[in-house]
Amino acid sequence: MMQPQRNERTGNLPVAIVGVACRLPGAPNVQEFWKLLTAARHTIAEPSPERRRTFLGQIPERGGFLDSIDSFDASFFGLSPFEALRIDPHHRLMLETVWEALEDAGLPPDQLAGSRTGVYTSWFGGHYWQLLHEAGVSDVHAYLGSHRSSAPAGRIAHLLDLRGPAMGTEAHCASSLVAVHHARRALEAGEIEMAIVGGVNLLLRPDERAGLADAGIISPTYRSRFGDEDADGYVPAEGAVTLILKPLDDAIAAGDPVYATILGSGVCSNGRQALSASSTGVAGQEDLLRMTLREAGLSPADIDYVEAHGPGTAQGDVVELTALGNVLGEGREAGRPCLVGSVKSNIGHAEAAAGMAGLLKTALALRYRTIPATLHVRQPISLLAADDAPIELARYTQAWPDRGVPAVAGVTALGMFGIGAHVILGEAPPVTPPSRPAVDRAMLLPLSAEDPAALAGLASAYADTLAMARNPEDVCYSAGAHRTHLSHRVAVAAADRRTLVERLRRLADRRRIGEVAGKPARVVFVFSGQGSQWHGMARELLETEPVFARSMRECDELIRAEGGWSLLDLLAGETPMTGDDRVQPALWAIQVGLARMWRHWGIEPDLVIGHSMGEIAAATTAGALTPRDGAAVICRRSVLVGTLREPGAMVAVAIGEHEANEAIGEYADQVSVAVVNSGWSTVLAGTQDAVDTVVAPLRERGVHCRPVRTNYASHSPNVEPLRDGLVSALADVCPRAGDVPMHSTALDREVRGDELDAQYWMSNLREPVRFASAVRAVLADEVPTLFVEMSPHPLLVPAIDDEIAACEADFATAVPSLVRDVPAGESMRVALGAAYERGRVPDWSRLYDSGQRVSLPTYPWQRTRFWFSPPAQAPVRQVQSPPPPQEPPPQEPPTLVPPTLVPPTLVAPALVAPALAEQIASRAAEILAAPIDSIDTAAPLHVAGMDSVLAARLCLRLKQELDLRVPYADLIEDRSLLEVAEELCGKAARAESAELADLSLAH
Repeated sequence: MMQPQRNERTGNLPVAIVGVACRLPGAPNVQEFWKLLTAARHTIAEPSPERRRTFLGQIPERGGFLDSIDSFDASFFGLSPFEALRIDPHHRLMLETVWEALEDAGLPPDQLAGSRTGVYTSWFGGHYWQLLHEAGVSDVHAYLGSHRSSAPAGRIAHLLDLRGPAMGTEAHCASSLVAVHHARRALEAGEIEMAIVGGVNLLLRPDERAGLADAGIISPTYRSRFGDEDADGYVPAEGAVTLILKPLDDAIAAGDPVYATILGSGVCSNGRQALSASSTGVAGQEDLLRMTLREAGLSPADIDYVEAHGPGTAQGDVVELTALGNVLGEGREAGRPCLVGSVKSNIGHAEAAAGMAGLLKTALALRYRTIPATLHVRQPISLLAADDAPIELARYTQAWPDRGVPAVAGVTALGMFGIGAHVILGEAPPVTPPSRPAVDRAMLLPLSAEDPAALAGLASAYADTLAMARNPEDVCYSAGAHRTHLSHRVAVAAADRRTLVERLRRLADRRRIGEVAGKPARVVFVFSGQGSQWHGMARELLETEPVFARSMRECDELIRAEGGWSLLDLLAGETPMTGDDRVQPALWAIQVGLARMWRHWGIEPDLVIGHSMGEIAAATTAGALTPRDGAAVICRRSVLVGTLREPGAMVAVAIGEHEANEAIGEYADQVSVAVVNSGWSTVLAGTQDAVDTVVAPLRERGVHCRPVRTNYASHSPNVEPLRDGLVSALADVCPRAGDVPMHSTALDREVRGDELDAQYWMSNLREPVRFASAVRAVLADEVPTLFVEMSPHPLLVPAIDDEIAACEADFATAVPSLVRDVPAGESMRVALGAAYERGRVPDWSRLYDSGQRVSLPTYPWQRTRFWFSPPAQAPVRQVQSPPPPQEPPPQEPPTLVPPTLVPPTLVAPALVAPALAEQIASRAAEILAAPIDSIDTAAPLHVAGMDSVLAARLCLRLKQELDLRVPYADLIEDRSLLEVAEELCGKAARAESAELADLSLAH
C-alpha cells in the first residue's frame, strides 16, 4: 500500500480542497462569487421585500442578506413537510450547499455511504427554535431541528450514511475556520478519509446586535473599511460555505481537480494577553501566526497574501495588521510586501461562516492566481504608510506575485474572547491532462432528479453547458460517472453535439419530463432468428466500437476455421449477403458482439431468450456454449440445411396461434404453425404449394402476410431428414453450465446449459418456436423488465410489445439494439439510455474510456416555503394530562360456526391490501403534513419523510382507528407500503383461517 506523501519539513499531510459551494450575498454560487470579487463589487444593500418577511424583530436598514431563506427542497432530502417546517433554515442551507459541494467535487453522495467521512459544521442558532417555541411547537423534531449546535452535522451524516465524526464547532466568529482545523487534523491522523466542512450564518434577529452597535463594532455607514483610517465597524452579513477536503495524495490519485492545498492550521486563545476578555491582542495573534507557520514548515517570507479577519473595526484592524506586520516582516526582502485583504469589504461579516468565506476567496485566488481588491479604503492606517512596510493592502485586483515557486497564502478568523484560527493554503500542484485522440462517435447524456420539473431545469442547464464545452464527451462522462443517479431519469442520445443540444432544449420546454426509476429493471437479452440481416450491417460498429470489433475478429477466426470463409470480408464486400450458410453465421457473430458490448458497458443480462437460430447466440452469451462451440453449431447446421432436397416456405401472418391452426385446416399434414411470436403474430411453415394455398384466403381477408426469406421450412417436419446428419455433425459440441439463465423457446422452459447438446440443437431446428410463451413467463413475475433485442434490425420488439399490451404489463419495455438506416452508435446509446431510465447504471468509464471530469451544472432545487410566522401574541402552551384510559366495550362471545358453514376460501390478501394501503397512506399524509397524493403506496414510507418518531405516532393511530397493530419498524423499512399491507392482510387471513379451523375441530 502506497504511503501518503507528507511535508518533508514537518511530516504533515497536505490536504486538498476538492469541492466548494456557497450561498453568499449577491452570489448564489461560487462562479458568481468570483465574478463579484474580481469586479470589485460589494453587495451590502437593503433587504428585499421577500427577505423582510422573515426577520424576527426589528428589520435592519442594510446588510449582506440572502434571499429565499424560508424556502427549501424538502422532498429531495426525503423530509416530510411536518419535519421541514421544524428545521432551522441554517440546517436547510447547509444541506443544500453540502450536496452542491459534493457535486462540485465529482463525488456522487450515494457512493460515500459507509465511508469514514467526517462532518464539521458551525452556525449560530436558536432564533428559529425560539420562534417555534413561542408558537407552541416544542416537539422532538423542533428540538432536534432548531435547537442543538451539533444537529446539522448529525443530520448530514445520517442522510449520507457517513461513519466519521459529526460535530458542531462554536468559537464565535472563528467557528468555521476552527472546524477546518479539526477536519485537517483528523485527516492527517488517518481518523477519516474525507471531510465535509460547512459554515452558515443567518441574521434572523438582527436587533440583538444593538449592543455591538453601541460599542462601535457595527458600522453606522454600512461599509466594512478594513485598514482604512475611517474604519467604523463591520456590516453583519449572511452566508453559507461548504468545503470538501481530502488528503492531497488521494485527490491526485483520483484525478480530482484541486482548488488549493491546506499546508497547516492552528488555533489558539489570547488567555490574558489582551486588554479585555472580549478582544484579541497582538501577542496572541503573533503566537497564532508563528505556530501555524511552523506547522506548515514555512517561513514568514514565504507568504504572498493574507486574507485577514479584517472586519473594519478601528481597534481590531490595528491589532491584526500590527501582528501581521511583526510576523510577516521577518526575513522578507525589501520591496516585496505581503498583500493583505478582507472579503468583508465585499459581502460583510458572515460571522459563523466568515472564516470559510475568506478561505473560499483565497482558494479561488490561488486557483486563478489573481488577488481581488479590498474595497472602501480611502486612506490606509498609518502603520501601512511607510515605504518599507512589510504588508500592504490589496487595493486593486491584481495578478498573483510570481516568485517562481508555488503561491502561498494565509487566512485568519478571530472571535470574541481572544479565540483565533489561521490556515495556510498553497497553490495546487500542476496537473497535465493526458493527451487523447479525438473520437467522433455518438453520445449518451444521463440526467436525473428527484422531481420532473427539476429534470427539465437540468436539461436546460446542460444544453447551455454542452453548447460551450470544449469536449462534449467529457460532459456526458462526468454526468454519468460523477453524479448521483436519482429517481426521475432521462437519457438523451445523439450523434453529435448540435443534435444533443437541440434535443435537450426540446426536453426542457416540456417542463416535466423523465421516467421514474424504481428498483433496477430486470434485463432480458433477446436474440432474434433469421431475417434481420441487411447490406452494410455492423460496418459502423466495426469502425467505432473496439469491443464489438474485437468480438467480430474472434468470431471471424472461428468461422474461418469452420467454413473456410471470412466474415469480415463478407461484411465489407459490395455484394449483398445471401445463402443460409453465410447469413446465419454472420447474424450469430453480430448478436454475440452486441451482447458483449452491452456487458462491457455494465448491463448484465438476468435472462437470455433465443428465437430459432438466435438460441445459438443466446447460449453463447449465457456461457452454455463456448464461442468455438457456438461457431460450430451455427456453421455446420447452416450448411446442412442447404442439403435439403425438398424446398419449403415460411410466411409470417398477423393472426394468433388458434386462428392460424383453423386456417391450416385440412392441410395440417403439409403446413404447421412454426413460430408463435405473440397473440397476433405467427409463422406458418410447410411445402410451398400448401403454404400458398393456406395463405391466399388470409390475404383476401386483409390479413398481413409476409414471406420469410429462407429456402426451407424450419420448425416443421420439412427438416426431419437432417436429424441423423446434424446430431452426428455436432457430436463433439460440449455444452456446460452457463452463468446466465436461459429460457428455451424450443422446450418452453428454462434449461440447464448442459442440456444444450446435439439432440437439443436438432429440436431447436425442428420444434415450433414458443417465443410468446417465453415472454409471458417473464411478464408473469410482474417485476420491472427491459427486453433488449440483439440483432441488426428489430424483428421481435413488435411481438414483445404485443404481449406487454395483452398482459397490461406497463412495467415492461422492449428496445432494439440496432435499427437499419439509423446510425449504429446512436441506436445503441438510445437503447442504453432506456436501461438507465429504468434503474440500471452503465459503466460510464467504459462507455467513455477517455473521459475527463469537467464542471457540471448544479442541482436545480425545487423549493417550497417552510416558515412559522411569528404569532401576534405568544400563546401559553398548555401541558395536558393524558386522558384516562377507557374501558374496552364489552365483547360478544364468539359465534360458533358449524363445520359445514366454514367458507372454503378466504378473501385473497392481494385483493384487500390495496385498500388497506390507502387507509394507512391517508393517515400517514396527515401525520407528515403532506398532500395525500404525495404518498405513493408502491414506495416505502421513508421516501415521504417518515421517521421512527412519526412512525410510532402512525402506529398508535392505526391501533386506535383501525384496531391494527403494526410494529413501527415495518413502516420505515425499505419495503413499499403495499408490501407491508399485503403482509398484514396475509397475517390476518392466516389467523382467521386458524381460528375457523379450531372452531371446526370443536364441532
